[in-house]
Amino acid sequence: MAKYNVHTTLRNIGSQTINTAGVHQFIADEPTIFRGTDAGPNPVQYLLGSVGACLGASAASIVHRPSSNIKIKKFDVEVDGETERFPDKSSRVSKIHVTLDCETNLPPEENQKFIEETLHLCTVHNTLKDAVDFSFEIK
Repeated sequence: MAKYNVHTTLRNIGSQTINTAGVHQFIADEPTIFRGTDAGPNPVQYLLGSVGACLGASAASIVHRPSSNIKIKKFDVEVDGETERFPDKSSRVSKIHVTLDCETNLPPEENQKFIEETLHLCTVHNTLKDAVDFSFEIK
């Protein structure tokens, strides 16, 4: 089990937040049309990015196993999300579509198994999959 911590502080500028994760800092904001300053990705974009980043990290964890001979030639992830707004003005991410373009040194059937194992290991996808309608397109 791993534990993670991110500390977030709302700045007095638009909708900016400063997020601190260990020694790393990153800003989140909203576009100007939503009274932000567009100084960084919005929280939904970070959520979608975390899906892609976690898939990449999961693939890397398989490749870095001592017994692995897998070489990744290409691992590109495109993540699209849709939100829905409710009458009470709350909203949620309702759909996430992932397009994965993965080329390895493996034959096609083994490459497909590599992709399936990557999806299986992805912590962020496993966390969200029961709450959000996920779809995948494998190129």
